[in-house]
Amino acid sequence: MPAPSNEDQWLPRTLVVDNYDSYTYNLVQLLTKVLLQCKSQDTFTPKQSDLLVHSHIVVIRNDQYKWTTVRDRILPQIDNIVISPGPGSPDIPEDFGICGELLQYAKEKQQWPVLGVCLGHQGIGVMFGARIQRGSVPVHGQISKIEILEDDELFAGIPSGFNAVRYHSLVLEDVPPELKIIARAQGSVVCNSNGDEMPSREIMAVRFNDGPLWGVQFHPESVCSEHGLRIVKNFIDITSKRCVYIACNKDKEARLSMEVANMSVLVQDRLMWTQRNQTNSQQRFELLSRKVLFGDSIDSAKLGEQLFMLIHGKDAMPVWLDSSDGSGMSVLASALDTATIQYHRTQRQVTVQQYSQSEQIESMCTYSAVLPAHDENGIAVSFWTWMQQIVDQTRAVDSTQSKQLPGFQCGWIGYFGYELKSECLAGYHQSGAKPDNASLPDAQMTFVDRCIVLQPGDEGAHAYVMALVKRSDIGSSEDNCCCWLDSLGFDSRSEARKWISDKVRAIEQADFTSSSTALQQNHNNRPAIKALQPTVQRSAYLQAIGQAQKLITAGESYEICLTNEFQARVDPMNASQAQAMYRRMRQHSPAPYGAFIWIGDQQSGVLSCSPERFLRIQRDADGHAVAEMKPIKGTCRRQPPPLEESAYAAWKADDDHRQQVLKESVKERAENLMIVDLVRHDLNAIAWGGQVDVPRLIAMESFRRVHQLVSTIRARVREHVGAVAAVAHCFPPGSMTGAPKPRSVQLIESLEVRERGVYSGVLGYISAAGGCSDWSVVIRTAVVDNERVRVGAGGALTFLSQPAAEWNEIETKVHSIAPAL
Repeated sequence: MPAPSNEDQWLPRTLVVDNYDSYTYNLVQLLTKVLLQCKSQDTFTPKQSDLLVHSHIVVIRNDQYKWTTVRDRILPQIDNIVISPGPGSPDIPEDFGICGELLQYAKEKQQWPVLGVCLGHQGIGVMFGARIQRGSVPVHGQISKIEILEDDELFAGIPSGFNAVRYHSLVLEDVPPELKIIARAQGSVVCNSNGDEMPSREIMAVRFNDGPLWGVQFHPESVCSEHGLRIVKNFIDITSKRCVYIACNKDKEARLSMEVANMSVLVQDRLMWTQRNQTNSQQRFELLSRKVLFGDSIDSAKLGEQLFMLIHGKDAMPVWLDSSDGSGMSVLASALDTATIQYHRTQRQVTVQQYSQSEQIESMCTYSAVLPAHDENGIAVSFWTWMQQIVDQTRAVDSTQSKQLPGFQCGWIGYFGYELKSECLAGYHQSGAKPDNASLPDAQMTFVDRCIVLQPGDEGAHAYVMALVKRSDIGSSEDNCCCWLDSLGFDSRSEARKWISDKVRAIEQADFTSSSTALQQNHNNRPAIKALQPTVQRSAYLQAIGQAQKLITAGESYEICLTNEFQARVDPMNASQAQAMYRRMRQHSPAPYGAFIWIGDQQSGVLSCSPERFLRIQRDADGHAVAEMKPIKGTCRRQPPPLEESAYAAWKADDDHRQQVLKESVKERAENLMIVDLVRHDLNAIAWGGQVDVPRLIAMESFRRVHQLVSTIRARVREHVGAVAAVAHCFPPGSMTGAPKPRSVQLIESLEVRERGVYSGVLGYISAAGGCSDWSVVIRTAVVDNERVRVGAGGALTFLSQPAAEWNEIETKVHSIAPAL
């Protein structure tokens, strides 16, 4: 790292206490940006910036260490303190952890400037004897004007009346004389589901008269808050003026010791994943491919179905990632003659199955084990960490050819079910088993060592026929638990080239201009299926919504994503019947992230028409990994366009009106904003310091059956973060939980009567070469299992939600695919 120049501003060492919030790392991002501004950011590489951050910021959770440990080991090296937002109330020890003792100690010593945000702000007030109570109305995701009442260092250079985002149900009242109120809300907030407004003058900031303690009720770290960076910069400047350390050591650059730096949750996480990657990475394969052009006259969506029927129409174990609206890449593959990993979390049981087919499907278990709680080095083991090790051992050599190929270049395809949250979500404690009639595993990943990838393009649709070949210079696996890896891939280039040539020949001889593969309306081949019925009836679901809103009003959450399951009995299905059902679904509701995965020997599978991207990682021009997430929040029903030209004008006017109402809804925009800030937090955990941005905020996207509000968040990912690790850090999808994520997930378990299973999880791929992965959120999806069809649907609840409208929304979502079933 470059030596600091004499002109460099002194940098404080900051303790950030995380109250299990889903916005804490956004505060860390602001602190990081200030650090880099002070140290001439242009002179630092991303890695150097990261080292700078970890040597000056330590993040701990409020119950991670005993108070005495924090006092004696961490605070002696700290120059200022930030206490994060969080759910609950500061007068409840379980919600505030060590923060109460920390604030009291800081008040007595007056050595560390303290900035409390939201819950931290309330904690400062409670310490001085202020009363905490429910506000006139909960305000979550709404933007208010902040009136500055007193000239104060924290607001230096900031105009009164600036906009800031609020996420809170509780407020301070009866503030004692020791605290000065330096800001209040002004204007009004929406107070009910009808859109009515009421004046808002709640306390928005306080300061201790006799010491450097500040609290702000609003969220300066929100993407829609103004002057958040300036507020944090002012706090750093306050530290520079007041810090005892500076008074005595202006000629020294203070850094956290290695011992204290390693106590940070961010550093601990980084060390864990880095160690696993370094010890297990192996480029086991090389990739062969051939390109087939189709021309610009063929519809990509129809071509995908035709290719599937040509290559996998009689496949009992098809694996199909399907951009059924023709907008993106599709992958056609099979789970036959390769390895499929299945995981059942309750037993912590991993199995590797290899399927083959002659007269019937045969499966052979080539590996089975119960995952230990810790490895030989004492590091915690989860299915996520185990799967990352496997992915690291099944990579292909990146070549110059890789950059010219689609994102998927053979590799892993499958899903991670929602219940895997128990193995990756910090602060989550499983409350007890719930009914789960599914036999599908909690996770399933198939290694695809040969496939066809269909890609739209300016010159028309084209396909790549790909295969992996074992490298001759890679020996057999010495570890017994990984010997099954030796069976993956072709043994020789000649075998791979023959397979590729056979598939190219079949494609070139096919007629894709005809409609010969159109769905046959053969009702005799359809399995008998009754109408979908909700697991939780309307009256009970509305009651659960009411309970959720009471929890939100009490400050337990900002937003809770409540879901229901609709299911029906169905006769046992074979692969042919299942793929016919999926093909009807994709015609009825085309989507960019469709999928059809069928497990023939279990007569079960996943049929998805998801419109929502969870997480994509791809390489930029410089080879750096860039993550993108596209959460959906805000949905309204859309009528399909009329066939009669005379009715089009009226339909268009109605369609435009529906979009406008959705776009202007305070409730829907607030829901989207809450998840955007949550996703920023998730990505900040895996990004190079400060490199998370929002290029597209609350934008309209229209599909055949619905309009939806979608935002796009991007980040440059640290080099040690593997594809599975990236998913684990952001899992489960925030759009399916609410915020803060850990507390909302716990509350959901008290409100929902069954496990979600595959629904609300993620489905996608990890490429063996090229460094890409792409995952969708498992919504608008039918799960076929145990002679039942299950369709999950839900919606985000806030204080402004109208229960009847929420029920209508889940019916809209179910209706988007139900007619095709």
